[in-house]
Amino acid sequence: MQISDIKKNLPITKVLAHYNIKIDKNNHIKCPFHQDDKPSCKIYTETNTFHCFGCGATGDQIEFIQKMENCDKHQALKKATELTGDTKNTDVMGIASKKAESVETDNFAELFAKQKEGLPRSPKAQAYLKERGLEGLQEVGYNPSTGVRTSSGINWKKLKQCITFPLKDKNGNITSLYGRRIINSTPGFKESHGVEYGKHYYSENRQGLYPHYPPQETETIIITEAIIDAASLIQIAELKDTSILAAYGTNGLITEHIKAITQLHNLQEIIFFFDGDNAGKEGVIKNTEKLRGLLSGVEITRVATPDGEDVNSMFVTYGKEAILQLIEERQPVGEEASFSSTEKTSIEEKGNSTSILVQTQNLASSLNTDTPNKIIHETQTARYIVKGSLPKTFDRMTISLDVQHLETAIKYRTRLDLYEEKQVRKEAREAAEKLELRSDLVENDLSRLTDLLEEYRESQLSMTNDQLTMEKMPSLAEQAKCKAILSRRAEPAEAKPDLIQKLNQLIGQSGITGEDNNRLFLFVIATSHKMPDTLHALIQGSSGSGKTHLLSKIAELMPVERVVKFTRVTENSFYNYDEYFFKGKLICLEDIDGLKEEALFAWRELISNNQLSSSTSQKDENGNIRSAQRIVRSPMASICATTHGQVYEDNMSRLFIIAVDESQEQTARIMDYQKQKAAGLINAEKEREAITLLQNLVRMLKPCKVINPYANQLHLPPAAHKIRRLNELYLAFVKQITIINQYQRKKMHKAG
Repeated sequence: MQISDIKKNLPITKVLAHYNIKIDKNNHIKCPFHQDDKPSCKIYTETNTFHCFGCGATGDQIEFIQKMENCDKHQALKKATELTGDTKNTDVMGIASKKAESVETDNFAELFAKQKEGLPRSPKAQAYLKERGLEGLQEVGYNPSTGVRTSSGINWKKLKQCITFPLKDKNGNITSLYGRRIINSTPGFKESHGVEYGKHYYSENRQGLYPHYPPQETETIIITEAIIDAASLIQIAELKDTSILAAYGTNGLITEHIKAITQLHNLQEIIFFFDGDNAGKEGVIKNTEKLRGLLSGVEITRVATPDGEDVNSMFVTYGKEAILQLIEERQPVGEEASFSSTEKTSIEEKGNSTSILVQTQNLASSLNTDTPNKIIHETQTARYIVKGSLPKTFDRMTISLDVQHLETAIKYRTRLDLYEEKQVRKEAREAAEKLELRSDLVENDLSRLTDLLEEYRESQLSMTNDQLTMEKMPSLAEQAKCKAILSRRAEPAEAKPDLIQKLNQLIGQSGITGEDNNRLFLFVIATSHKMPDTLHALIQGSSGSGKTHLLSKIAELMPVERVVKFTRVTENSFYNYDEYFFKGKLICLEDIDGLKEEALFAWRELISNNQLSSSTSQKDENGNIRSAQRIVRSPMASICATTHGQVYEDNMSRLFIIAVDESQEQTARIMDYQKQKAAGLINAEKEREAITLLQNLVRMLKPCKVINPYANQLHLPPAAHKIRRLNELYLAFVKQITIINQYQRKKMHKAG
C-alpha cells in the first residue's frame, strides 16, 4: 500500500477515535501535545489535517500518529496501515514508504519550490523580509508550519515558521536548506519532542554552499559570517562582478568552502566581511591562517565592521552606500592596527564631534594627560603632578610641580626647570625630606618624568592642524550618502550629472541665487582649505552689490569648524595667533579695504610663504627680557571682498579676482528670491539640508597628491598679467577639481 492510499483510506477522525479524542461542535479538540485547558487544536476534516493555535503543532493524520506514538515516520505509517484494517500489505507498504519518503524528502529543489510559492501568501514572512532589507531577494522561501523531515535528518519542527534559503552543490543543485526563524519564542521553551526553538537551522549532514559555488572565473570573493549577510550583499548591483560566499558562522569555513575556494585559479583577493564583535574579529584571524597556507599570491583583506554591527544590520540602517564604502576601505589582514574596539569610533562616533586622537598611547601607562594643564606621572615612590602648560621652546622644561605621597597625600610644591641638574637634585632632596621618601628614588622619577614630558611636548608641537582642529565627521549614514554623490553612484548611469554640475545645483538649493559661475568657482576655491595647495579669491563689487553676502554664503557651505571670519584686523594681530591656528582653515576677510599695509603684508606672507616669522621679546623663568622667534603657520585658503575697482598688484597676483554680477537680470533674481522668502514660499528646511549636505561632502574630501599628466599641454596666453603666478594658480585650481572628484579617480600608491 502506498502512502497516498493510506491517507485516502484513513480519515483523521478515525485516528482521533483510536486515541479516544472527541471533537467538539466547532471541530476543535484539546491538544494532546501540551497542557490545554480549553480546545485550541483545530481539526480540518476535509484535508485530514490539524493545527494547534496554542503550541503550534500541525500536520496530517500520519504526523498526528507520529507525535502521539513518539515514533519515526516509518513506524507511524505501519500504525496507520493497521488502523485502515489492511495488515497483509504491511511489508510492501514499508518498502514503498521508505522509497516514497526518500523521493519525497530528498528532493530539496521541489521542497524549496513549494516554500517559494508559499512566501507571497504570508504577510508575516513578507514583513520580516522587508524589515531585514531582503524584499528584493529572488531565492528565498517560507515554511509556515508543517516543515519537512528528510532522510538527511532535518526535523520538520525546526523549519517551522522559518524563512528558508537553498544551499547548492557545484552543479547548482539544491542539496540542503537553511532556515531562519521569524517569530520569537519563550526562552528555554521546548516542544514535547525535546527540540528547543532558536534562530538558525541547517539540514543535518549539511551539504552545499550559499548562494552557490563561486564561478571558476572569480577574481574577488567576499566571505560573510552568515547567510543573511550574504543575502544582503547579493542585492547590491555594484558587487555583481564579485563573488559572494557565506560561511556558517565564525568557525564555519568548512572543508567544502575551502575546496571551492582553492579551485579558483583566477582568484586574486579574499575579503572577509564578518561581524564587528570580538568573535567576528577573531574568526577573521583564524580563517585567514587557515587559508594562507593553501593559497599563494592571493591577498586576504578584511572589512572593518563597526562594533555591534553586521552586514545585514548596516544594510538596513545605512543602506548599500555604507556597505560599499567599508568594502572600499578594507585593509589587509594583519596590517591594520589590531582588531581594536575603537573601529566603530573611526566610522560612526567620529561623526559625533570627536577629534583625531593624539597618539600618545605609548605614554598612557605612565603619563596621564587626560586633564588639560594637569599631567600626572605616578610611580611606586610618589605621584608627580605637573600643573599648567609646558614651555613650547626646546631649550627649557620649566614646570610647576607637586610631589605627592601615595598614602598620606601630603604634597611638596615647587617650580623648577627639569633641564637644570643641580636644581633637580636639590628639589629631590627637599621633597624626599618633607615626604619621608628616598631622595635617590625621587631623583630617578624626575629624570624619567623629564623624558616623558619631552616626548609628550614633541608630539603636541608636531601635530598638524588636522589633529588640532575639532572636525565633526558625518555619521555613517551621512558618509554613505556623501559617498554616493561623490562617486556618482546615487543615480542611474543615464541620469547622472557631472559631479561639479551636481555640486552647483546643491549650491543653488542652499540659497545662493544666480551667480552660477562665480558661486561654483568660489566653492572650489573654498574647498582647498585643508589641501596642501590652497587657493585664494577676492570678490570685487560696488557697495551694496552683494559681495559680502556671497562671501558669507560660500563660507556657510564649508564645515563650520574650519571657517574663520574677520570683519576687522589690526596691524599686528596676524603675528599673535598660535602657531597652527590658520593651518587648514578658510579665512574670510569681509572687507580688506580697511586693512592697513602691515596687516595686508602679513596676510600676503601667509598666502605666499605659508608662515609668518617674527622676532619678539619674552620673559624667561627668572623674569629677564630675552629675544625669541614667533612663528604662525599656514597653508590656508582665503576669500575676501573689496569695493575698490583697482586692486594692489601684489594682492592681485596671489589670488583669483571675481566680479559679482551687478546686472539688472541678477538684481531681478535676487529681489524675486527675497519676495518669495518673505512670503514663506522658500522651504528653509530644504536650504538647511543642502547646506549640511555640502558641508559633509567637503568633510569627506581627503588631502592627496595629484599627478596631472596633461600639465605640459596647458598653455596660458603670453600676454596674461603676472603669468608666472597665474600659471601656478591655474595648475592648483586643476588639482583642486581633481581632488573634488577623488572618489571617482584611481589612486596610485608610490613609495616615498
